[in-house]
Amino acid sequence: MLFGKPNRQGRQLAVLSCLTWWLAGCSTHGIGSAPMAPQLLALLPGQSEELSAHAEALPYASLTAGMNGNEALMVMAYQVGTDTMWQAQDRATLQLRQGFPYSTAGFDAELLSLTYPSTEQWAASDSGHPVSSHWRDSDGNEHYLSGQVSRRCEAAQAEELPLATLELQRCEERVEWSNGDSSRNITWRDPNDQRLWAGDIEAWPGAARLEWQVARPWW
Repeated sequence: MLFGKPNRQGRQLAVLSCLTWWLAGCSTHGIGSAPMAPQLLALLPGQSEELSAHAEALPYASLTAGMNGNEALMVMAYQVGTDTMWQAQDRATLQLRQGFPYSTAGFDAELLSLTYPSTEQWAASDSGHPVSSHWRDSDGNEHYLSGQVSRRCEAAQAEELPLATLELQRCEERVEWSNGDSSRNITWRDPNDQRLWAGDIEAWPGAARLEWQVARPWW
């Protein structure tokens, strides 16, 4: 899942190791100024129903993520300001900024940074916000694109999440890239505070789509 093709055998071993350590109650310390217990980040593969059950059983902040038909539950270990870090035992990571994907590491193709409008910017205007994406492809070549994004939002309605059903506002966001390509992103936000609960995005033109839903929130 995420932005590239992980080493399948390594991922399976990492998951087994993760589960073994978690059951034993392990913790580690690492990057970030606000580590959270357990410091082990688990990546648990499964179907939607199984992932919801895993999330319900774990007392830690979690989200479900999916790509190319694969789904997984990720557990948060670190929060620094509005940035949160989600990491598998094999060190593959997903970083969110204000709940939106910012970077990944440990995959064949990696998102190095995705600059996107903040919650405050969206609250001020629905159009004309600058975006930029910096990524490395599976051959090791780096790419950079800038563009502008605008959105159109619908009235809030009930949306089913892994652990709750909430009244959320669905927003369709269209990115016009400087090379002439375009991307269509979908986000689901709380209409009152604009907090992001779920999304389905293309981080750069032609990237595999990343879907995520907050299971147990960290705020």
